[in-house]
Amino acid sequence: MAKQRITLIGNGFASLFFLQYLLAPPVSLPGLGGLRRWLSRYDITLIGNGRFVYFPSIPEFITGKKRTRDITVDIRPWLRRRGVRFVEDRATGIADGGRTVITEKGRFENDALFIGAGPEFMLDDIPGTAEHTYSPCSGPEAMETFMQRLDVLEKGVIYVGFKLNKQDGFVAGRGGQMYECATLLDYALKRRGVRDRFEIHLFSPNIEPGETGMITDVLRERNIVLDYGYEPAAFEAGGMRDADGRFRQADLVLFTPGIRAPAWLRESGLPVSPGGHVSVDRYGRVVGLDKVYVAGDCANHEEPPPWVPHQAHMAQLRSQAAAKNLKQDLRGQAPSHTYRFELSCILNMENDALWLHVASDERPPFFNLFPRHSRKLVKVKDAFEKLYLNYLRYL
Repeated sequence: MAKQRITLIGNGFASLFFLQYLLAPPVSLPGLGGLRRWLSRYDITLIGNGRFVYFPSIPEFITGKKRTRDITVDIRPWLRRRGVRFVEDRATGIADGGRTVITEKGRFENDALFIGAGPEFMLDDIPGTAEHTYSPCSGPEAMETFMQRLDVLEKGVIYVGFKLNKQDGFVAGRGGQMYECATLLDYALKRRGVRDRFEIHLFSPNIEPGETGMITDVLRERNIVLDYGYEPAAFEAGGMRDADGRFRQADLVLFTPGIRAPAWLRESGLPVSPGGHVSVDRYGRVVGLDKVYVAGDCANHEEPPPWVPHQAHMAQLRSQAAAKNLKQDLRGQAPSHTYRFELSCILNMENDALWLHVASDERPPFFNLFPRHSRKLVKVKDAFEKLYLNYLRYL
């Protein structure tokens, strides 16, 4: 009996979690890849760049705890141990209702397709974003360049901000990481003994002026200026220009715009939401297509609560459901697995931490084994990272 061909696009969180739930057992050892591939009912091909980056830890570059090498994994050995064929290439289109993936180097046919292509950041939303701002979401190299600029400053004004794409009714962006960057900047500058020479501003057009809450309280405790409701008309050399023409001086701007699906994916003939995400149903299937599943930053949600994010953990929940449903689909059964909506992440301030958590079923994180506000959560977050990266490197 011929093996069923499954193609994956991307090697970020969504695709790796998808493979983890698609294959059993989820761990493997060197030398077993050929055997697993021979025994498997699937012929799996992953198209990507072979480099996995643990993005949740990039803000920790600010304190010097992490560097590029610490959070980057060559994912090809992990794929080999699972008998997954890796193609180093870049997808440029999808044809034949999802049955063909077009890349820079060729065409790949499949019986089922999973898309975990990651996001496109809306750099053109505010003019000058690409030229005059830095972002932890642009990758570790961009953050290291920001740190080189920061390390030579003895005083100045630093703006940290974000804008979300909320056209589809959920949070498409990286607000949490920017809160973390602001508090870690405060910690790092205090450690250098120069905090009193710097102004740190936190701005976002997505936060109402005067808003209060636990995060707002910790920002105020650190004398971070809250420019809630603010959106520059443009980023320029040395600062930002307001809509009324006023110029705000800034020595550094750390800013993350909203996200949507990559342009090549939006232009591939797949259904796209008003906000620019691939339209999927509650099972993770692309609306109107057969055996095409999507999860992660490029995908829409069906009837989401307004607080639900795009993040690594949410990608895990979505990919788990998609993997189960794709297996049912390939057996000729109707997909039946949905996923929970959950926001769950640890805001690391280095000398303190908050566990931010909301769930559609009100289920607490880890059975409430951990406190919601404690410095010890920094070690918990480090442990999660170490466990996952060691899993990718060795199992």
